[in-house]
Amino acid sequence: MTFQPFIRQASLRVPADATGVTLLDYLAGRFPYHNRDAWRQLITTGKVLCNDRPATQQQLLASGDVIAYQPEPRPEPPVDFTAELLYQDDDLLALAKSANLPCHPAGCFFNHTLWAMLACPERQELPPPFNAFPALPTPHFVTRLDRETSGVIVIARNPTAARRTARLLQTPAAAKQYLVIIENQNHFPDALTANGWLALDTASAVRKKRGFYQEKPHDRAAETATTDFRRLAVHGDLALLTATLHTGRTHQIRATLAASGFPVVGDKIYGCDETIYLRFVAGQLTPDDEKRLRLPSQALHAWKITLPRTAGPTLTFIAPPPQTWRHHHDLRPLLAKAGLLDD
Repeated sequence: MTFQPFIRQASLRVPADATGVTLLDYLAGRFPYHNRDAWRQLITTGKVLCNDRPATQQQLLASGDVIAYQPEPRPEPPVDFTAELLYQDDDLLALAKSANLPCHPAGCFFNHTLWAMLACPERQELPPPFNAFPALPTPHFVTRLDRETSGVIVIARNPTAARRTARLLQTPAAAKQYLVIIENQNHFPDALTANGWLALDTASAVRKKRGFYQEKPHDRAAETATTDFRRLAVHGDLALLTATLHTGRTHQIRATLAASGFPVVGDKIYGCDETIYLRFVAGQLTPDDEKRLRLPSQALHAWKITLPRTAGPTLTFIAPPPQTWRHHHDLRPLLAKAGLLDD
């Protein structure tokens, strides 16, 4: 599906130290991903605006000016827009998203995101379930998932509901549970509580990779992380676990399990070999890489969210395991043993 309802636009407010600098000089110095000639061409063809008006190369900037730029449209990687509507009311939506759908625009993804699907004004052209509810001009993501993580995600329709729901998710009555499938299951206990710290893994070639440490690392950005794991089923060298978060940190489950010697199946960053991720980014995955991964995306699924409310009964949103797990010859037996197959 090709989906392009929005035009990408970048904007910035001119800082005080750029006062009196020409527009061309500022852009060429501040954003070197275009050379000087390219910025000159973009300005003269009207692709750059200053305070909502066409700009000139030699225009002198003032502190507080707003520069807007429309990059040339570029193809976005294909994604899986498959989703299920789990719940909706006047304040909230709960969806189950696929394992290949970014939530927010970032990098090469803009229109191919859950954000764009939610905000698109032309609802009749959208696939189910997005055509079943009105557009959210500004979706407020109360929970967040990585592109390759499937499962429950909660979106608020307005800022007030977003703040209230975020607070409720921090209360003891709330819970976030994931399903996760790990390698090397032979020594994983029936239950495990992992307490430690998350910080950037400075030894990794992957810039965003995080490490999990028992002792606080010498990193001012280090964050505490606590996760409860429980083993549901075992099949061969794989195990199906539940992971209950007590802190919500980036890559918390994946980094914790990898540091404990139990990488998540299909995880390109924290799995058996991080160079797989580097080849993936470069579009150079090999058949051997795909065989080692077993799945096209990491086996991490936001299974269940329990949300207490200030008035009314507690809400529980459940997303069944994804079809890729159900149809995989190694993973299906795990779901069957755990009683999670309903077909």
